[in-house]
Amino acid sequence: MRKTWPLKVLQGKAIMLPLKLLTVRDRYLLAGVIVIFIFLALLDLFGVLLIGVIGSLSITGVSSNQTGDRVSMVLSFLQLETYSFDKQVVAVGVLASIMLVSKTLISLVLIRRTLFFMARRGAYMSADLVKKYFMIPVSSITQRSVQTSIYALTEGVSRIMVGVIGTSVSLISDLLLLLVMAIGLFLVDPITALSLALIFGFLAFVLYKNMHEKMSVLGESQGKLSIESSQRIFEAISSYRELLVKNRRGFYAKQIGQLRFKLANGNATIAFMSNMTKYILEITLVFSALLLAFYQFSTTTAFRAIATITVFIAASSRIVPAILRLQQGLLGMKAALAEARPTLSLIEEISDITADDFQVSPLSQIHLGFKPSIEVSNVTFAYDGNNPVLKAIDFVANPGEFIAIVGGSGAGKTTLVDTILGALDAQAGEVKISGQPPRETFSTWPGAVSYVPQDSPIIDGSIRENLGLGFPTDEVLDQYCWESLKIARLDSFVKDLPNQLETKVGDRGTRLSGGQRQRLGIARALITRPKLLILDEATSSLDGVIEYEISEALQDLKGEMTLIVIAHRLSTVVGADRLYFLQEGAVEGVGTFSELKVKNPEFLAQAELMGL
Repeated sequence: MRKTWPLKVLQGKAIMLPLKLLTVRDRYLLAGVIVIFIFLALLDLFGVLLIGVIGSLSITGVSSNQTGDRVSMVLSFLQLETYSFDKQVVAVGVLASIMLVSKTLISLVLIRRTLFFMARRGAYMSADLVKKYFMIPVSSITQRSVQTSIYALTEGVSRIMVGVIGTSVSLISDLLLLLVMAIGLFLVDPITALSLALIFGFLAFVLYKNMHEKMSVLGESQGKLSIESSQRIFEAISSYRELLVKNRRGFYAKQIGQLRFKLANGNATIAFMSNMTKYILEITLVFSALLLAFYQFSTTTAFRAIATITVFIAASSRIVPAILRLQQGLLGMKAALAEARPTLSLIEEISDITADDFQVSPLSQIHLGFKPSIEVSNVTFAYDGNNPVLKAIDFVANPGEFIAIVGGSGAGKTTLVDTILGALDAQAGEVKISGQPPRETFSTWPGAVSYVPQDSPIIDGSIRENLGLGFPTDEVLDQYCWESLKIARLDSFVKDLPNQLETKVGDRGTRLSGGQRQRLGIARALITRPKLLILDEATSSLDGVIEYEISEALQDLKGEMTLIVIAHRLSTVVGADRLYFLQEGAVEGVGTFSELKVKNPEFLAQAELMGL
């Protein structure tokens, strides 16, 4: 069963989980970035202090008085004490500008590189998650909707890497700037620095406390709305004909419109909450400056007051944007964490899986050493761990045999095939194909086993691209295509198409009939000339003539290919070497068609209903 973690637990893990995917070198790079940010914060501080020096020099120049001790120390350090007043102001101004502008430009470049780095690491993380995702049982995959899985593997990853980790780096930069500025202001005027720290700190804390819970709820809601909106659009497109005849297209259009409206409102609310801080800080800055001016002119000399106010204004030009970015960054992180909940749940669920690189083999029709046999021994499986769907199943298919699995709906036929394919892991018993576990067999002899589902998925591509699904098109040779299409009784149809193998079939094969899509799926399974072919109701959508012709063509391959067929229509498996009759997850009869009619009354009843 898939774990459902509380959001707060997932948020606590949100940074540590993706950080595990970073290499040691990547972590050192991030540490180096933080060191650079410390240096840049110092540049900012020195630039601000130099602006304070300019203010002091200006007052001194106007009044023709001597500069203060602190200003004299700075001029001496810069070796400017012998220069004229005008040159001192110009030199200090140029130096302050260089420091402040350099800090801004370097920060901009550094943040850009960091975000690009995190975005690329996000791409790596997505690829790693996809590999792990493809290794979990199909029962775990089906617990999520398709749209939720797509979101978790794509957008959710971006929210974590850029919206959380990338933003964290920016927040560290701004925190360091605030810390350095606070220290600098404290050295200039401790009382003023402490007062401002209390004012802005308290304001930031109040804003954060009032907004962060709302932002979490909003972010989680936005993630759910995004998934639901995509799901509704997918449903509407997939069921267009049904909606057309029922005149229900307006219902979906209204639903989708309402979801998009809610998403728009949520995005606007998030943007407003992020920007509201800006205006509150502007108001606070104005009142703080007035209070500081009143305090300074009341307690010290005009020269010292103006110098302190100048430093405060210069520092505020750096502090206020930093507080704003900090506040917006924290709120953005809250929203990103909530929006990334599907991804965080997926990461936690598959964190123990080691994703080895998948073997990428070229398309081949040669399978030396492969034995087309299946051995299923005492297999038991339950989706929930309590109610078995398969009960101590024993099943054997020898090389070259035609084996049928029959039974009513819910008997466990497809579940049995999923365990044979390794898509489901049995709680008890074992499955072997060619003497090995299924997944090992598929890695050792890729293409030796093929599977045709009841509804073959058709991609928005050409006939050739569909036949070679999973292979580069240059490996899907014409000879392979026409051989497979001939067995599937689709070659004449494709030859009459304007572009033949290069003809586009439309999204989900909309330019093909249901029977043509199913035959294309059968042809796809035959492109590697498999030695073991498993068909799950693969001829159910075909008319009787085509079904008979395909069955005859597959029968011609008997001896060089082992056939496993799941069938509801018993007419397609009358000639099977052996039938396994399943009821409620257990094998209730094994034998030829004629033998089962004698052995099992329920099978006899089904056969008689079909006139067999």
